[in-house]
Amino acid sequence: MPDYGIFLPYLIFKRRDMDNISIKNNIRNKRKERKFTQEEIAHRLGISLTAYRDFEKGGTSIVNGNVMKLADLLDTTTEELVLGYKPAKENINVIEDVKNEYGGQITNLQKRVEDLEKLVKSLEETVATKNEIIRMLKKTLDEAK
Repeated sequence: MPDYGIFLPYLIFKRRDMDNISIKNNIRNKRKERKFTQEEIAHRLGISLTAYRDFEKGGTSIVNGNVMKLADLLDTTTEELVLGYKPAKENINVIEDVKNEYGGQITNLQKRVEDLEKLVKSLEETVATKNEIIRMLKKTLDEAK
């Protein structure tokens, strides 16, 4: 998957209200996961501690260059910082992975569905036959009166 870092200013501008909260949470979570202090990150980014704290508070929009630097420092992707998840890697066929992992279960469930559909059809035929017998018995009773 391509690096969308060049589009991040647009993404941040277009989705500012919704994403500022998630972006700041993503940054803080990644920083804590990597056991960095705010001071260490600010120093490595070459910005003041106050400026970095504003990023984490969501008070300041992060400019493109800082997002890329921050992603590098936190050993993650710009997409993960902005979107909150890792996009699928290149050339991975997710559907094939799911089929490989769950293929046997899917086949068993498909067979079970077929069996249940046959059972339903059989029961519908049984009900139809019983309804016909009831109809015939009612007709016989009416004729005997």
